[in-house]
Amino acid sequence: MSSPARFMPLGGTAGSLARYRVLAMIVGTGLATLCFVGLPLQYLVHNRWPWTAVVEIVGPIHGVFYMIYLLACLDLAARARFRTVQLLGMVGAGLVPLLAFYMEHKVSQRVKAQLALGEDAPPGPAASFWAVVTRRPGTFRPLAAPAGGGDRAEAGEVDERAGEEPVGDPAPRH
Repeated sequence: MSSPARFMPLGGTAGSLARYRVLAMIVGTGLATLCFVGLPLQYLVHNRWPWTAVVEIVGPIHGVFYMIYLLACLDLAARARFRTVQLLGMVGAGLVPLLAFYMEHKVSQRVKAQLALGEDAPPGPAASFWAVVTRRPGTFRPLAAPAGGGDRAEAGEVDERAGEEPVGDPAPRH
């Protein structure tokens, strides 16, 4: 039987992690430059032009890269089976100075450990939910027989989508 982990493979996660890491560094550096160089210069010289150039140049660049960073976060979270709270932490890291560097390190550790597990990696909530929603054959098995006796499963009736596999069989096959 296919498990939910096999339903949503980790394919492409290494590339997604590399994109996330590069964008986290760019966004973190841009935000640190804005907060620790640009804004102090701007306020110390009372908004006179040559000193406001850092904010005027780095600010929009950081904004564009932050939007691309959000897409990289969504991509990595989907591929690495992150929960919503973990995704929100990644998104928030691009808004708090220096947090992007810490979060990048933690996310990299987690994804590399998950990649090392390969097929044995636990399924994420999205994989289990998606298997139920799409009712893909062999991806989700209920823990107990459905109410009403489960006569289809007991009779060994075959689901057309699943091929030769009985419907509703709660026992895992090895």
